[in-house]
Amino acid sequence: MIKLNKKSKKLLLLQRNELLTQKQNLLRKKLGRLLFTNIFVNFFQNKNLEQITEDLFSKEIETFKNFLPKSAHNIMDIGCGLGIININLNKIYNNKPNFFLLDKNRIDKKIKYGFSSKYESYNDLNETKNLLRDNNIKDSCIHIYDVDKKIQITNNIDLVISLKSMGYHYPFEIYLELLKLCCTRDTKFIFDVSTDNYNENLFKNYFESIKIIYEEKSIQSLKRLYCENLRI
Repeated sequence: MIKLNKKSKKLLLLQRNELLTQKQNLLRKKLGRLLFTNIFVNFFQNKNLEQITEDLFSKEIETFKNFLPKSAHNIMDIGCGLGIININLNKIYNNKPNFFLLDKNRIDKKIKYGFSSKYESYNDLNETKNLLRDNNIKDSCIHIYDVDKKIQITNNIDLVISLKSMGYHYPFEIYLELLKLCCTRDTKFIFDVSTDNYNENLFKNYFESIKIIYEEKSIQSLKRLYCENLRI
């Protein structure tokens, strides 16, 4: 079972509002996200959150498991949050990958959901690293990057993953130049795009091969893409 401490539980409830109970969602809507984010989430003690979280991310993996490369030495997670999906990937690849995890390192005062040209944040990268260590990813394999600072990655990335982040909450193009520097023609991409903002012709400018592998209909619906052959 995934190990979560008190702080990681709080951050997870901010990052993944589908983990909120019906009452908590109602409270968030009635009292506003500012009070919810900074005060009330500190008092939530969701029972069985570890098991619920493991079930959620196991279901996520099933939506793209058949599209994962046979081997992946270097995996990049953009908008990693707490990095939980990488715990699953680490098991699939027998504890061998290096993980390059990118996100902002702050909690904005008012959390905004939906698509925006501005990249909102509700994360603590130290907590991300601690959580991955606690869940059996070797410290030497964890590489954390604050995207508000200059990023230099010299490794060739085998797999880029971004769930409900790049292309979903903010434009894919934010990371395009970085991807061109550390990805090759063999790099595989799995990421989500907001259905309302998906433009297939635009993504054909970036990739030679695009496949919709999963769709989710919710308040902000998404298409999960599997892409190959980045046009570098």
